[in-house]
Amino acid sequence: MADTLKRKQPVDTNAPSLSKEKRQRLVGDTAPDASSPAVSSDLIDLLDCTSISTDAVLADRFECIARTLLHDHRLVASYGGSSAEYDIMEVEFYLYKAGCHEDPFTHASEEQSRSGQWCVLTLLDDAKPCRPTKKTKTHRYFHRAPRRSQSTATLATAAGGYRGGTRKGLDLTLGASPSRTSAYFPPPVSTSADPHSPTVRGGILLRTVRRVSDSKVISGPSLLVDEVLRISHAASIAELVEDRWNGDISAFPSDAARKVTLALKRIPPKPDAMPPILYRSPRIGLDLSHPDIPADNSLAHPRVIYVSKPYRFFVHPHLLTSNGRGQTFLGVYRNCVTTPAVEDGDVFRSELAELTAMKLSVVVKYLSEFKHSLSHGSLRSFLGSSGKGASASPVLFLRMMGTLERLQEPH
Repeated sequence: MADTLKRKQPVDTNAPSLSKEKRQRLVGDTAPDASSPAVSSDLIDLLDCTSISTDAVLADRFECIARTLLHDHRLVASYGGSSAEYDIMEVEFYLYKAGCHEDPFTHASEEQSRSGQWCVLTLLDDAKPCRPTKKTKTHRYFHRAPRRSQSTATLATAAGGYRGGTRKGLDLTLGASPSRTSAYFPPPVSTSADPHSPTVRGGILLRTVRRVSDSKVISGPSLLVDEVLRISHAASIAELVEDRWNGDISAFPSDAARKVTLALKRIPPKPDAMPPILYRSPRIGLDLSHPDIPADNSLAHPRVIYVSKPYRFFVHPHLLTSNGRGQTFLGVYRNCVTTPAVEDGDVFRSELAELTAMKLSVVVKYLSEFKHSLSHGSLRSFLGSSGKGASASPVLFLRMMGTLERLQEPH
């Protein structure tokens, strides 16, 4: 994390109150290199993570995918002869790869074993999966972190039939490529052909989009799914997947005759237009309340290791005011800070307030809480029942992140 704090990037040049001169001065060299994989390679190839064997390379791949999704693609929902396009503004990455990247917050269900597909998620009120049916079990799983056995080879799945739930989400799956080979990366390892190859299952949760036609921001996984249902004229997830999509959950559909689709569309770059700054932060909604985390030697537990990973990517932070204020603040802060001395200046605090659309007094409080936890605070206060919901409170979240940064930094 220390390296992240030192990496200075320009502020968001799309923030509402920046003058034209300041906007030009701050743009800098943020345009992606046209020869980089984030621009030139195929998104389908990028989603295949089977050949990657280290956390560091996976983190780079996540950023590469996020950049091409948020800068170079739109979500397109079509129904009959009409369609609606959406700019993607916020995503989160979850991936479980045995022996390499065992993120315990990943569902790791069978539906996530093939990349480039849609998975519509629902968290039931009783958190119990209903009985799967032959027709539906491959299109649906529940939005909750699975419980794992002691064996890393055993993955818990939560596939089931469609039942009502108030919290929903839409995942673009990460995993093995269904049938393609890549010109940019090594051929994928077939997990089905080799029983000893590591399991790769994951997804990219879409959290916020902006409708192109009227610039309406739709923030939150549940509201995003509601928008897809609305534009697809579907009353339920079951109707969307089974009837409207006819069971075809590909994010890159090839059947032009399909009446209803949900697809990713590459958009051509605008001449002389700079892409918005890509920020990153820890994911929303994760905490350390799981009873399996020991009070002693807790730093070695996978949940403690992965809870602070910066796997949430977003643009236009001043528009992301509905959820994850603590996470957004931390992402913008880390993007802007260069040295500790900078943080004490009024200009820096005002810039943070401007970029996040937060009151200056709120920024001062958040900074104080985070910086204090960098030298004080105990991780025990965030473990077990006392840590439940810490991610939902900006102050508690920033205290937890500061404490983890201090404890996880190499000495």
